[in-house]
Amino acid sequence: MMSFKKLTGLVSALVLLAGFAQAQTTGEIYGKATDKSGAVVPGVTVTLTSTALLQPLVAVTSGTGVYRFPGVPIGVYSVKFELAGFTTVLRSGITIVIGQNAQINGALDVSSKQEVIEVTGEAPLIDMRSNARVNTFNLAALQDIPSARDPWVILGQSAGVVMDRENIGGNMSGQQSNFIARGAATSQQKWNLDGVDITDMSATGASPIYYDFDSFQEMQITTGGADVTMQTAGAGVNLVTKSGSDKFKGSGRYFFTDKKFQGVNVTDALRLQGATSGNPIQNIKDYGFEVGGPIVKGKAWLWGAYGKNDIKAGVNGFFLKETEQAGCGQFKGKSAAALAAFPFADVKDCLNTDLTTLENVNLKFNYKLSSKDQFSIFSNIALKVRNARGADDLHPIDATSRQTGVSDPALGSKWWKTGRNKTYKASLRHIFSDRFLMEAQYAHIGNNFVLDFHDPSLSTVQPLVDIQSGFTDRSSTASQFVRPTNSFDLTGTRSSSGFLGGDHAVKFGVRYRQDRAISTSHRGGNIDARFNEVGTGLVAAQATIYRNSYTDYNLFDESAYLQDTFTRGKFTVQAGVRFDRQWDRANQSVVGATPIYGQITQTGLPFNQLPAVTFAGAASGIVFNNLAPRFGLNWDVKGDGHSVVKVNYARYWSQLGDGDVSSTYNPVATATVRYPWTDLNGDKFVQPNEINISAAPLAVSSGYDYLNPGALKTSGTVDPNLTNDKVDEYIVGFEKQFSNTFALGISGIYREYGNFRWNHTIGIDSSDYSPVSFAANCSNVPAAQNAQCPTVTYYQPTVKNLSNFPNFIYTNRPGASRTYKGIEITGRKRVKSLSMNGSFTVSDTKAFFPPGSFEDPSNIVNLDGAQYAPQSAGSGIDNIFINARWLLRATASYHIKWQDIGIAANYNGRGGYASPTGILSPTRPNGAGTTTIYLVPLGESRLPAFHDVDLRLDKSLKLKTAKFTLSADVFNALNADTIQSIRRTQNATNANLISSLVAPRVIRFGAHLSW
Repeated sequence: MMSFKKLTGLVSALVLLAGFAQAQTTGEIYGKATDKSGAVVPGVTVTLTSTALLQPLVAVTSGTGVYRFPGVPIGVYSVKFELAGFTTVLRSGITIVIGQNAQINGALDVSSKQEVIEVTGEAPLIDMRSNARVNTFNLAALQDIPSARDPWVILGQSAGVVMDRENIGGNMSGQQSNFIARGAATSQQKWNLDGVDITDMSATGASPIYYDFDSFQEMQITTGGADVTMQTAGAGVNLVTKSGSDKFKGSGRYFFTDKKFQGVNVTDALRLQGATSGNPIQNIKDYGFEVGGPIVKGKAWLWGAYGKNDIKAGVNGFFLKETEQAGCGQFKGKSAAALAAFPFADVKDCLNTDLTTLENVNLKFNYKLSSKDQFSIFSNIALKVRNARGADDLHPIDATSRQTGVSDPALGSKWWKTGRNKTYKASLRHIFSDRFLMEAQYAHIGNNFVLDFHDPSLSTVQPLVDIQSGFTDRSSTASQFVRPTNSFDLTGTRSSSGFLGGDHAVKFGVRYRQDRAISTSHRGGNIDARFNEVGTGLVAAQATIYRNSYTDYNLFDESAYLQDTFTRGKFTVQAGVRFDRQWDRANQSVVGATPIYGQITQTGLPFNQLPAVTFAGAASGIVFNNLAPRFGLNWDVKGDGHSVVKVNYARYWSQLGDGDVSSTYNPVATATVRYPWTDLNGDKFVQPNEINISAAPLAVSSGYDYLNPGALKTSGTVDPNLTNDKVDEYIVGFEKQFSNTFALGISGIYREYGNFRWNHTIGIDSSDYSPVSFAANCSNVPAAQNAQCPTVTYYQPTVKNLSNFPNFIYTNRPGASRTYKGIEITGRKRVKSLSMNGSFTVSDTKAFFPPGSFEDPSNIVNLDGAQYAPQSAGSGIDNIFINARWLLRATASYHIKWQDIGIAANYNGRGGYASPTGILSPTRPNGAGTTTIYLVPLGESRLPAFHDVDLRLDKSLKLKTAKFTLSADVFNALNADTIQSIRRTQNATNANLISSLVAPRVIRFGAHLSW
């Protein structure tokens, strides 16, 4: 395989021939000049003007009559065609969105007069040069359609994207939503902000920051058919912020949501099922401003924005303590039936506040250095503060974490320095000619935060854990994360005509990115006190002992891509290849011994587990070098761009996360050992003399060798032949534009995932496990909860003391695969006052685990050939298995011009999520721990389908050059009470209880001033 150094040299040489293209934040205008007979007209001067440009752009049509303006900012454009002896044609009102390739042709007529023919109209609805499955939301769609005003709810309006939660009016905006598109893992999402890949590579696939919604000019979601600029098979989220212009303009807003304007969707029946309080909004404020204008007209622009969100929400079962509000302590720990006996208002008003504060500052500067050179700087400063991350009915306030930014006292106390994440970029674009431009960009991403105890005294308090129900109390875990990223991109484009008898648009680029992730972790008291449910009480059973962790990883990514879009006659071919080189390493770090190290002696056996360790660092020894071909063919059936067949193939490779491979060799990650425990003094806390260390451990964390606890390496190794996960995608689609205002599309999408990676225990396979029949005791579960407790079969290892064989290898999982099959229908309707968009997706995503691809066969019968439904959890919600068989989305907005009144609606419907109920096994011998056996294959049991309607009404008043708008948004207008998650363990006292319900109907009032 060609080395990266040689490949980089090849790309550098190609730069001289082909140039570079700006990706992610721009669009393209291209087309052809002809006379009335349809013959091409070379030498036509084409001028592009827009308020989005620092200066007009000029091109001349080639010998085949074509022109091209690549990399134009999103905005509204006019295109003028001029040639002596012909009429001048002006095409105006052309709106360009992210990534759009708009074909704007000019038909000139012979004329001796200097006359101008103006044609007003939008760009075509079908993009002839793209095969991507995209959802684009322009400024009107972002502002006029009712939404909770964050990027994740816009993702929830996109075709083919399945969200892990339903955000009603902002009740879930304090935490990121996980999401799935086309069967891709959540770790494969990509986030781009103003052309910068900001994807968090530690919480791989997540966004590193939260956003000021009014700073966005446009947002685009790509879910398939991606060109070479997209590395992974996950959803690509492109966010483009506003910019200054030659006209001074801006806006300010204040949105207000309060429980006074909220309905109730919790019935008595739902209360008995566990929805004791529901998930109401208490109060949300969203305010800020953005303003921009010229420093020097036509030369330099400046734009800035400030936004703040104050989100107070209630979480089902997350109650205040008696010390916080008199009378509320009685609700903590009560059964659903007992809580249902209290008036609902009393229960709801005793909910703790799940408070999140989000603050954002954005700045952008554009400067024209010369007629061919433009320079820009962008900066984002963001802060998130949360009082109870991890809050739900199983985690009272002391078991949650306070989230803040990472502060450095050396930086001083000024607000923009303390605890805030700072992201910035600088870019320089050079235009060599109307067919050749390139751009260089440097970016830094700050991504730092702390999860801390609610009180410093809790750092020494052991959490109490109910094994069956998952209830945790008394304390939590404190962690700190520092995740800086630096990247450099060089991208560009060049167009040409004549070769192979057609027109070419070549784009390619190179990138270097380096991530670092430093993390620390401390579990309260360094021990979990774990209890079994017996009767109506808890009996001490196990002690999990923790050692603090300190990890430090580097991740490196080098990439290059090359693609040509070739058009001849009715056919457009898009062919390209992408190369990615990824590797990581673990850096030096040190952790101290667990506090009880050396404090236990039983029958002469000292407790020597989890001692202090000094780690010198280690490279993973693995470098992924991946080539990803992409090919697309578009056939314009009638030659008018209104009936187009699109065929596409793409290969994707997974993005590597911080420490994905090198963590195998890191002995200072969180390490745990679990032993039997007897609470001799009955205080429900673990004392050293109560731990039975003479027994083999009940469980040991992966990578920790309890037989060699002081080892400076883990018990794992990396397969030297390890290769990366891959995805092959095939799409066949047809798009039909029925008029200039209406288009439909249908696509069939197939994906095959494989080459997965896993930790395989050396010397162990499924033959080393034997079946055990288990009849769970469900007598503790109230009859009203309808627990299903049949006899199930689980497997336990037959190898004596499995923990004596802890060595594992990080390798490829033989034969395991996943397939996605989907059909998607999309529709778009746009006229001056009416805009409508809709999509319908049906899909089937299955996972396959043939023999040899698993060790423990306990649940394989319910997973092999069943639905792929990754489990998601987040603050305020858990037990979500992201898999819906159908999705239906529709938005519509209408503007009554003579009254300046806007009406809009959003519908979001989906099939019920998978919800696999199961039986928790006893603790299995030989260090195998417990396992949960599903009662039916994953995907066969589901929660109810979800249907949501949101409505908006606004009225605008013109004040000279300004506009003042009052609005009211109604969320969950039908007051749906759809269950979001339940407690699935059937042999736990909380079996089948509702843990999360969608928020009830609520009204948001807003005021917006723009000028």
